[in-house]
Amino acid sequence: MGFDPDWLALRAGFDTAARATALEARLAHHVAGRHDIRVVDLGAGTGAGLVHLAPRLGAQLRQSWCLVERDPVLIAAGRARLAVQPEAADVAVNWLEADLAAADLAPVLEGADLVHFTALIDLAGRAWLEDLAGALARAGAPVLGALTWDGRMVWDPAAATDADAVAGFARHQRRDKGLGGPALGPDAAPYFAGALRRHGFEVTLARSDWVVGPDHPAMHQAMVDGVAGALVDLVDGGEAPAGLVANFRAGRAAAGPGRLVVGHLDLLGIPPSLA
Repeated sequence: MGFDPDWLALRAGFDTAARATALEARLAHHVAGRHDIRVVDLGAGTGAGLVHLAPRLGAQLRQSWCLVERDPVLIAAGRARLAVQPEAADVAVNWLEADLAAADLAPVLEGADLVHFTALIDLAGRAWLEDLAGALARAGAPVLGALTWDGRMVWDPAAATDADAVAGFARHQRRDKGLGGPALGPDAAPYFAGALRRHGFEVTLARSDWVVGPDHPAMHQAMVDGVAGALVDLVDGGEAPAGLVANFRAGRAAAGPGRLVVGHLDLLGIPPSLA
């Protein structure tokens, strides 16, 4: 499980445009009136979550962020990024290098007033999500989770092989990604919402779709390459026909970039003590 810094930079603008602002506004309401807040960001990458969310929580808040990331390359890139990022100028930042698959979540979340993650839980298995829900309940902290893939990926114009390719990508997403067994992939957001509700959380899900227009060829190519890479793994494992990858690439090349919608869900969970 991991992401390339170039991919994180490419997707950043689409993430910002997609995020469910109504959930962020509700979260800001819950922390309004506080003087300080400690945020734990799980799987923080290069710090994009801080850059996006810190200014939206309110300028009056004294914010301390713990950015939890296992990849030292991403941590180094994040340190360099945040050093020159105006959104981070008044935020106390601490990086914690930790593998979330192996870490005890309780001490990671200790003292958290808010827990945040982006594009994380669709890589996780049921047991890890149950552990995370339990740790959040014990911490009594709200959680804002952004951009969990929900299984939708729709090109317009479509190509004949799109449906088979997306179905194969979804199967690949359900493989073990190194975070607690076979990942739930597109089922992760509703499953995690249910786990939180079993702990008494008030949970809201909202769509946060990427919309990629024809004026973003690099993102279109990255998406085609990402799907094709997953299909290669399936073909190599005998789980998909040998011609699927080439047919998918050929179909997308013939159809042109057009418009692509990638479906995501954002999640806001408010613990019973704050609901």
